[in-house]
Amino acid sequence: MPKSGLKSYFAALAFVASAFWPGVGSAQEPVGTLTGIVTDAAGAPLEGAFVQMKNAERHLYFMVITKTQGRYTNNRLPPGKYVVQAIGGEHQSAPSAVIEVAASTSASVDLSLTVARAPTLPPAWPGREPGQRGLGAQPVSLAPGEGKAIIEAKCVACHDAERIARSRGNQARWRAVLHSMKLYAQGSTFAQALSEDEEKVVLAYLAANYAPAGGAAKAKPDPFSRLPRTLVPPAARDYIVVEYELPNPRSEPHEVAVDLNGNGWITQRTGGRLGRLDRKTLTYTEYEPPAGPSTQVRLNAIRTDKQGELWMVDGGPNRRFLRFDPKAERFEVYQLPPTKSGNASGNSMRIHPNNTVWLNSIGNNEVIRLDPATRQFTFFNVPAGVQRNRNATPYGIAVGGDNKLWIVENSVDQIARIDPMSGKFEEFPLGVEDPVARKIGADWNGNLWVGLHGAGSLLWIDYRTLERKEFRAPSEDAGVYLADADMTNRVIWTSLHHVDKLARLDPATGVWTEFPLMYAETDVRRIEVDQSNPNRIWYSGVLSGRIGYIEVLQ
Repeated sequence: MPKSGLKSYFAALAFVASAFWPGVGSAQEPVGTLTGIVTDAAGAPLEGAFVQMKNAERHLYFMVITKTQGRYTNNRLPPGKYVVQAIGGEHQSAPSAVIEVAASTSASVDLSLTVARAPTLPPAWPGREPGQRGLGAQPVSLAPGEGKAIIEAKCVACHDAERIARSRGNQARWRAVLHSMKLYAQGSTFAQALSEDEEKVVLAYLAANYAPAGGAAKAKPDPFSRLPRTLVPPAARDYIVVEYELPNPRSEPHEVAVDLNGNGWITQRTGGRLGRLDRKTLTYTEYEPPAGPSTQVRLNAIRTDKQGELWMVDGGPNRRFLRFDPKAERFEVYQLPPTKSGNASGNSMRIHPNNTVWLNSIGNNEVIRLDPATRQFTFFNVPAGVQRNRNATPYGIAVGGDNKLWIVENSVDQIARIDPMSGKFEEFPLGVEDPVARKIGADWNGNLWVGLHGAGSLLWIDYRTLERKEFRAPSEDAGVYLADADMTNRVIWTSLHHVDKLARLDPATGVWTEFPLMYAETDVRRIEVDQSNPNRIWYSGVLSGRIGYIEVLQ
């Protein structure tokens, strides 16, 4: 075990792996098969129904779609105990009895849809009311009270008041939030810590004005309430969902990346660890970064470089970039210098072809460049924010066909092109009403694609001419978050954040295909196409604490 990294296999997981799979990770491991037929209450077979399989012991979940004569098959199941359930139309089955699946064998369970489903959950951010936009929303006023002035003086420097106003929690929850912010401020030259007296006033203010509606925590929605009521059409049935639920459900894996071997990796924004899901064995491993000045580690913005090493930011008070070598299982630390701008908070990182590492610092109106060869950091202020005397909220970042960095300026509805050597900015309006632009990607021609979270569309931009074309997602208020290109098949993938789907756009035809995920409020934001197997698209569920992928089978 390396000194700088903690390799953590959880007890139940380790037992199953050692019992069934000696030599885990070296080759494709034996799997079992589960088949069956799904029927409606009258006994008629249903094509296009969802079938989910849960292995609680291993934290693994799978979903497939029924085909001809209502038959389903999943031949990728690690050995173990599974509970199976089907959902289709306005009904679902009861959960099955526990089914034992053994290696290299087949088990069978038939399911009948006899139970009425819960009502449809409207499109929305997890835990929020429909229509709330998040970043990019209109400014809001805080409730009157003694704590308002303290929050406006010390809290909104790092995040706007809208983030507070849309949040709800009891006193214990707000106490935990204030404790987290206090740790954050300890290592910052920007954030201002609350005194003990101020903390008491703010806690009382938040608990009184931003408690859960009705005085109780909002109930979690029915897990199947976002799955479509219509049966899946034939053109969209050939895919499988594979998902792992993290042992720490509050770890907030905001970002996901794929390594050169096709494994999925996540950074935990509050859990503070780097995690990997092995694509062959479906075992999950965590690595703990080297200790810093603060115990609060906020990992975010993960990317894989050409050598297969993983870059990320510890955007909390430790103020550092981290590089992880998966072969040696070792971290290397690049400490940011003290600056007046404070913490390097951000979730969008890119590796430029010249090997420099770039991060959008969302809260600081900055773009940060690291030259790993010299360990030199350079900070570039976003001109639009400087001109307006407010944060332009630099969000997504991509490398275009001109080898320049392109960024989204979220709160001013613009994009910018940055020269990687001089740091010179050129800024352009998006030209879309209420875009709430999030992340940006580049395609096989080097042209740019922007996820418009508010408009519910993808925006194509020619990097040479700035010509634009908008592609609206089929689902209403879909919450289009980003764009990631499949360079082989020349299609664009995105996450539909508000409706718990991934979607694929063929720009040549304008045809969209949507792929529902398993559960309501999975909270998928970042996705990444595995370019070595572009039919596999990895994702992370931020507030649900999950990592997984969908794979298109044809």
